[in-house]
Amino acid sequence: MSKSSYFHKCMGITLFFLSLSLSACTKPALQVKYHTLTPRANHSSAPAESPTEILIGPVRVSSFLDQGPMVKQRSPHSSNLMEQHHWAGDLEEILSQILIQNLILELNHEKIYSYPDTSAGNGIRLAIDFFHFEKDTSDMAILEARWKLINNKNQSILHSATSRKSALPENADYDALAQGLSLCLEQLCREIAETVKQIQVTPQSTQEKQQ
Repeated sequence: MSKSSYFHKCMGITLFFLSLSLSACTKPALQVKYHTLTPRANHSSAPAESPTEILIGPVRVSSFLDQGPMVKQRSPHSSNLMEQHHWAGDLEEILSQILIQNLILELNHEKIYSYPDTSAGNGIRLAIDFFHFEKDTSDMAILEARWKLINNKNQSILHSATSRKSALPENADYDALAQGLSLCLEQLCREIAETVKQIQVTPQSTQEKQQ
């Protein structure tokens, strides 16, 4: 065998094993699935007590929730970001939209808008901070939020509360988790709507009670 043929044979073998090595080291690209929330299905049968405008915002989420991927608690002190399961958009925007849709349905009242896109001199505003919105260590969908209703005219706080909601997803799939979190949000909106009705019926007594 000539030196040239031997050299080309050795190069071919080397390139073959190098390609095998690179193939073994290359990880397949993750297939990312995108999820969103859904509002409740139907309007409330009860008419709105008042035509007052309601503004929604600011809506904030804890920084560990606002990374793009959905979150699962690994322990009380740590969480995993589900890199294959992302929210289909900015989570704060998604939450704001569903809050508006749910409250329109809960209150049977159309004058509910996003803040600060719309401002109003009268009416009330809902400001809300989400501390938890994920799957916990027992595979429950959980929500924890601090919220307050504010008088738009004088910026006084009419009501404030911390709410905790949970729902058991139908299965371990992340579509089911999104559905479970949607149910948690529906429960929260029902609580907020009941408080809004009380404030609209007796605004002065409610405000004095909160002070």
